[in-house]
Amino acid sequence: MLNVSSLCGVRASRSDALRYGARRAGEHTPASSTERRPVVVWNSTKACNLACTHCYASAKAGPAPDELTTEEAITFLDDLADYGVPAVLLSGGEPLVRPDVLELIAHGISRGLRFTLSTNGTLIDKQTAVAIAAAGVTYVGVSIDGSETTHDRVRREPGAWRRSVQGLRNLASAGATRGARYTLTPDSEPDLDAVLSLVERERVERFCLYHLAPSGRGKYLHDVTPDQRRAALHRVFEFAVTHPEVEVLTVDNPSDGVALARWLEDRDPEAARRCRDALAWNRGAAGGPGVGLAAVDERGDVHPDQFSRHRTVGNVRVTPFSEIWTRADDPYLQALRAKSWSLPAVCRRCSDRGLCNGGLRSRAELSTGDVWGFDPSCSLRAS
Repeated sequence: MLNVSSLCGVRASRSDALRYGARRAGEHTPASSTERRPVVVWNSTKACNLACTHCYASAKAGPAPDELTTEEAITFLDDLADYGVPAVLLSGGEPLVRPDVLELIAHGISRGLRFTLSTNGTLIDKQTAVAIAAAGVTYVGVSIDGSETTHDRVRREPGAWRRSVQGLRNLASAGATRGARYTLTPDSEPDLDAVLSLVERERVERFCLYHLAPSGRGKYLHDVTPDQRRAALHRVFEFAVTHPEVEVLTVDNPSDGVALARWLEDRDPEAARRCRDALAWNRGAAGGPGVGLAAVDERGDVHPDQFSRHRTVGNVRVTPFSEIWTRADDPYLQALRAKSWSLPAVCRRCSDRGLCNGGLRSRAELSTGDVWGFDPSCSLRAS
């Protein structure tokens, strides 16, 4: 996750210590990105009330038959709290379909966990918004993939956009911090400005651009071209600089940091220098999946990230997450934590390879069949 706003110098984030080693009074700063406890994405249920075209988890109408029970989930969350994970990103499917989700959030927060909620927003009526805010969720990200027509087509549900926007409004009324989560695809790319306008109009506190991963139903979609990706990123970078009231991030693409540093060079050389220093501490993919990021699915299987459901390194029903992650006896997990990777030739030729470290391994593997292959989401290559 790249905090564009922080790296451009327009606003600080409470997560800067975790992401970039920025020291702040009263906060623990890891010695390096490879010494962090992981942020854990918990796909708490397979169930979802929508059937989005790009769903990386291939969510279904109903839950999987062997999802973690309430008691098992509480044991899992207790272990995360004892292990000191910095945050839990609660996702799905649609997490609000899970009947005990607010109970689990409340329990986790009582143990000191920080939760962010990733949701399609359609189920957030006024009462649910109040309950989410009262539970103490740090941030609620609502998926918005374009204008009303585009969003409803991507979500395969007439009226989904209106219900999601109303969910954002209900959250605002309840006092919850909100974000708009936009996935860049050929379908949504023409509507980026429409989403940014909605963020501005609705005074949404955060905007996140996600890059498509060919996982789940996403594997059936084409991706944008490098030129389209570059133009979208530059538009987002400009929005971050001109809208300091919005925290702007991009997600699941380490090369975005290099793209930002190069974009800043002609505009603010000092900001570009600070950006590069922060990215060097972060180490891009080398401090990402398998190191600073983990995923646990609805059955308790542990994965290096949420797109690597084909790679399981343990199960929390059998072994506590903390032990799985610390022991790291899975060969792939060990490879992700190695001091150096066998990067593809195009990455080895890049002068900024140390800031990105080759991109997202799950996307490279799912796109090319080679886990050490080229991540095609790099916007720095020619079309």
